[in-house]
Amino acid sequence: MIGETISVVYYTDTNAYYITPLVKSVEWSGDTTEASRKCEITLNNTINGTTRAISVQVGKEIRLFVNSSEIFRGVIFETEVNDTGEFSLSARDFNHYLTKNTDSMVFKKTKASQIIKSICKKFDIPYGHIDDTGYVIPKLILRDKTIYDMIIIALTETKKKTGKVFVLGNEKGKLVLRERKNQVKRLVITDGSNLLSASYSESIEDLRNSVRITGKSGEDSKGVTVTDKGSIKKYGLMREKKHESDKIDTQLKPIATALLKELNKVEKESNVDAIGDSSIIAGKMVQVSEKMTGLSGGFYVITDSHTFEANGTHTMSLKISKTLELNEIEYEPPEEAKKNEGVADDGKKIKGVAYQTGYVATAYAPALGGINGSGTTASGTKVVEGRTIAVDPNVIPLGSVVALYIPSLNEYSGLYLAEDTGGAIKGKKIDVAVKASKAKQFGVRNAQIAILERGKGRSDARSKAKKWGSVESKWKKKLAENADSGSAALDKRNSVVKLARSFKGKLRYSFGSKNIANGSGDCSGFTNYVYKKAIGMEIGHGTSAQIRKGTQIPKSSAQAGDLVFFQGTYRAGVSHVGIVTRPGYCVSLASSGCKEHSYTTGYWGKHYMEIRKVLP
Repeated sequence: MIGETISVVYYTDTNAYYITPLVKSVEWSGDTTEASRKCEITLNNTINGTTRAISVQVGKEIRLFVNSSEIFRGVIFETEVNDTGEFSLSARDFNHYLTKNTDSMVFKKTKASQIIKSICKKFDIPYGHIDDTGYVIPKLILRDKTIYDMIIIALTETKKKTGKVFVLGNEKGKLVLRERKNQVKRLVITDGSNLLSASYSESIEDLRNSVRITGKSGEDSKGVTVTDKGSIKKYGLMREKKHESDKIDTQLKPIATALLKELNKVEKESNVDAIGDSSIIAGKMVQVSEKMTGLSGGFYVITDSHTFEANGTHTMSLKISKTLELNEIEYEPPEEAKKNEGVADDGKKIKGVAYQTGYVATAYAPALGGINGSGTTASGTKVVEGRTIAVDPNVIPLGSVVALYIPSLNEYSGLYLAEDTGGAIKGKKIDVAVKASKAKQFGVRNAQIAILERGKGRSDARSKAKKWGSVESKWKKKLAENADSGSAALDKRNSVVKLARSFKGKLRYSFGSKNIANGSGDCSGFTNYVYKKAIGMEIGHGTSAQIRKGTQIPKSSAQAGDLVFFQGTYRAGVSHVGIVTRPGYCVSLASSGCKEHSYTTGYWGKHYMEIRKVLP
């Protein structure tokens, strides 16, 4: 819309500042799967090119008005200024605090609406109109969850029992809850009126029109191949190969046929740009009519982005869909705590320790000469069998406490002190001090190591050698305490990956669905189902919900069972999720089906966003 008047007011603890004259542009946006709306403002915040016109600080309040009506009130979370005086700020409405608070709470015989009021009171979150949700939830035990997830769980339980959908919002700084009802009045976006542009995209990037599956006869056997000749003629041959080692040949055709049906699809996406209307936000419905793209009928707004320019121009970009995507989180009662039964055994590979591979171990004995025939280490300590190892200090600092695992000679696996070195000890080579009679038998062995405590040099090695008995006991006790939890974590990761892989080629993609047990769902429905089924862990539905779980880690630190997220596949921001199976690869459910694929190369590599660790 042209001619709209916007106003921006910045609030400190004591004053309100009308900063509209400084505003260059405003972007106000939302997503049906996010807790809060966002407002990003760019200012020409300078008087003379060297001095700021106003000091804008994070944590303070900003309000946006259109034609004197307030449409946004929120808190500044980020600011940035450059040397020309251009200043940008990013604010979130007060519902954002729902995602910033984590707690454990128990509710008994309580409505979702009552739960929301209780949470708001406890966390000092202002709230306004809250519709009565009606259904009394018998019991919810919610542990270590964001209060946003707690609310969504309660609303999901209500929907399951009543069929009613309630939507969170924020009006003038207060959280509100309203029941979603049929929207009779819809904005019509059409050619020659308010439509600026429209796009409808189709992609065959993930399409497959031929499937070959082999079974018990072996991966190189003939197996079964099914094809769609019409699709091949139209798009060219694109074949998917699968191996079902537990299936006999007569069982393969139905599997191949079902897989072809799912993979032989064109991916579609719809977007419109139109003259702005502040009432059109994510979750609303619009009526679209555009001849060139063929878009016609009613659509849900999945994401919205409104842009206000200083000259009064207001435009909006909408991602639209025939189906509505809202966050839903199934309630899963917490598991009872399991007893810790793990122990650390220094004669075996220690549970819960992350060993590094690629090391080579040899043996030395002072009596036989070699790197240290004197019996005194490079640190000035006495060589002691069962304690001393010689290392390259550039790889393993002297004074380090090291867990050593030698699979082919397990009697030497255990805890050692890195206290010696020598000219021949370079890189990933380790010399283990042994009795002279055992040195020849030792030979050259593949080894794995874990640095439990990084050393600080020769003086540190001498200090630890003097009290090795207590140092070793301390670490054995600590490892014994952590062994069960570490082993359980590894078992959980393995269980997640095993179950995720078991679905490869067996699921049909259905946007917004999470009916994995019956063979269909979307990416986040798949990951949530796998975590819940494999280890009883609830991670929520929707990529925007799941990306808030756990801790972001570098790509290089990814382990099997971590979540990997992608962006820009069908909308801006996070839009797809998978489960890491091994470095560089994951299993995910996309329009082409459930597949194991690279997240560092090809299509998915281009859309890689981040990895999050949700398991220990």
